[in-house]
Amino acid sequence: MAFWWVQAHGDVTGTHQPSAGGEGLSGCRRTLGYGEGRSDPRYTGKKDYRVTYIKQKFLMLLPGFVLFGIGCICLFLQHKPREQVVVDRLNEAISNYTEMNIRDDKTYSLKVIDVQMLVTTYLPEYTIFGVSCDEYTVRPNQINEAFTTEQEQDLPICNFEYLLLYDEKEDRFYSVKFEAEGRPVIPDFTEAKELSGAAYELELPCLDSIDSISLKKNADPLITISARNDMETILNILENTMSTTMSGEIGTPVRVENIINIDFFSGENMIGRLFLYEDNEKYFIEQTGNGVYTISRELYASIESYVPRGDTYGE
Repeated sequence: MAFWWVQAHGDVTGTHQPSAGGEGLSGCRRTLGYGEGRSDPRYTGKKDYRVTYIKQKFLMLLPGFVLFGIGCICLFLQHKPREQVVVDRLNEAISNYTEMNIRDDKTYSLKVIDVQMLVTTYLPEYTIFGVSCDEYTVRPNQINEAFTTEQEQDLPICNFEYLLLYDEKEDRFYSVKFEAEGRPVIPDFTEAKELSGAAYELELPCLDSIDSISLKKNADPLITISARNDMETILNILENTMSTTMSGEIGTPVRVENIINIDFFSGENMIGRLFLYEDNEKYFIEQTGNGVYTISRELYASIESYVPRGDTYGE
């Protein structure tokens, strides 16, 4: 636009030269007009070069942006929230319903027992303990409080909106929301929330309150430990436990292997008792009226090592 204006009107900075007739602007000489064989530098190859240079720079940087974006996506997937992982894995397991020969039956609705079977088959560490129309809000204190009844197992899954899921590997309970969709009707899991319950802890006496600890494994002789260093070691081992899903009214364990009774004494008075035992190659500590706790094989063996060392350990 500016180029056209200068051609038509001349340079506004030009010098006015009166014509021979004394006329004013009619004889004005244009000193910088681009229309008289001169080219506007704004429309030369310089501009094209700058555009080309910018494009080249952009193309050089583009792979870096792409790689950065891919890296961010991979990082997000690796650190996906635990609850979202549960939802994705459940939906993946349920997608195998096509192997149940019902994909063409548009009137069929997966039953609760069907969903349990798919989850157990493709996600063996997951167990469905209940279904409900209402959201689960508290972690069960005992597993047997949560089992789905036989009547519920035969009902269509679309009759409910939530299921109670237990991850045995992580020892976590989830309330998982789902919607019944499609024909045949299958659940579409949309949200999972980890449940927490009333916390319970192993109740251990402090070192200064006990005078001795007695250990007895199965039918082996009773071992009494009174050395302060040994008692402190045993207490430290017992503190490295993790609560399980069972608490409350619990008594002496039965039908388990290698039970070690641990009794704490203040003088002649027993002020506490624990049971260490093995069950299906896993190791537990049970405290009557409190709860069941897991312990590693190595820590179990550390306490077990005191048993064959003699009848009494003292200072």
